[in-house]
Amino acid sequence: MPSRSLGLAIFLAVPCLLVNIQAAPPRPLILIQPTRLAELKSATPGSPAAMRFEQILADADNALDLPTITITENPNLQASGDPHDYFSTAPYYWPNPDTPDGMPYIRKDGERNPDRAKMSDQEPMLKMLRTAEVLAIAYHLTDQEKYATSAARLLRGFFLNPKTRMNPNLNHSQGVPGGVAGRSFGVIDTLLFIKLPDILTLLSPSASWSASDREGFSSWCSKFAEWLCTSPLAVEERAAVNNHGVMYDLQLAAILVAADKQDEARQILETSIPSRMDSQIKPDGSQPEELARTTSWNYSCYNLRYLAKGATMARSLGIDLWHHVAPDGSGSLRAAMLYLVPFLKDPQLWKSPQIKKLDPSEARSWLGAGAAIYPDPAIQQAADSFAPREGLDIIDWLSIPVNPSS
Repeated sequence: MPSRSLGLAIFLAVPCLLVNIQAAPPRPLILIQPTRLAELKSATPGSPAAMRFEQILADADNALDLPTITITENPNLQASGDPHDYFSTAPYYWPNPDTPDGMPYIRKDGERNPDRAKMSDQEPMLKMLRTAEVLAIAYHLTDQEKYATSAARLLRGFFLNPKTRMNPNLNHSQGVPGGVAGRSFGVIDTLLFIKLPDILTLLSPSASWSASDREGFSSWCSKFAEWLCTSPLAVEERAAVNNHGVMYDLQLAAILVAADKQDEARQILETSIPSRMDSQIKPDGSQPEELARTTSWNYSCYNLRYLAKGATMARSLGIDLWHHVAPDGSGSLRAAMLYLVPFLKDPQLWKSPQIKKLDPSEARSWLGAGAAIYPDPAIQQAADSFAPREGLDIIDWLSIPVNPSS
């Protein structure tokens, strides 16, 4: 199991206050970059931006008639019996070969059980989020109401319709068959809820997303934020000293933005995330908690990818994490990137545990952001030779920072 420390309650020097804000400020885009959206809108025919524009519209057109996606259709209710409760099994747990019924499942770190997707609610949830995001972007780019109508239908079905909505908790996430019903690690399942604020912002001008929808969604997010701040499972996850703690903070910050509580979100990004960076990234750029995993390259890239997304979110709220460095030299995103860059060219030099073949493409997202932020020859050369920006999917490309302040 990844190591944990209740001593990291210091990270909650950022309290979950969930104060009512009298007049919510306009919600900014926190991951998607407005400049890149503008680039798509003004693209010259035949240019890379124009091709991205066309791909977004093609994906959105294909999604227009997609049936509403819910978790209530999952017949697997072994955890709570309530179809509105999100349910998933732990990814690295497999049937026990030493028992007739395979129970309780046993852990194999780094080896994902493919049957998880058949039992869990995560895949439908991810499909809903990705589809709603593409539709919202298409609506913003074209002002065609049909895209907003479909996106709003998906969001209402998953979060607002009393017959199909998800309960605002993760009490039964990443359970272990034959063991526990839910685990703190399961909070990471809904990490892509960080997409929700931008989806809502892009839909805000649409008549298809009504004042009642906005109020209902804000209420749902407030309840989920309260669960994240008070549930024993979530509080345990908050104390995680590795990538799980980072994902907790990013998700809570995004949910608070979606609930029109930007001050609380800003406090997390300004205080808790830098503390995690200082703890997790050593002065040489290594990430010891991730290097201890059996797929240490994947986890090092994964944690850095989302720390970079946290820096992007923070900059949208007026906070610079890109250039944060602790007095002892720890906590630097630039150093973390420079630590990993040499292995893109020579993967065989990686000596930490790696039970799977080292895949340089895991670096695409953070290297694309790093090349946009840091005028560092090593990062720039790696970006040019590895061409991560060409390999990024369109959504990742939209979130690469543009013209950051130094």
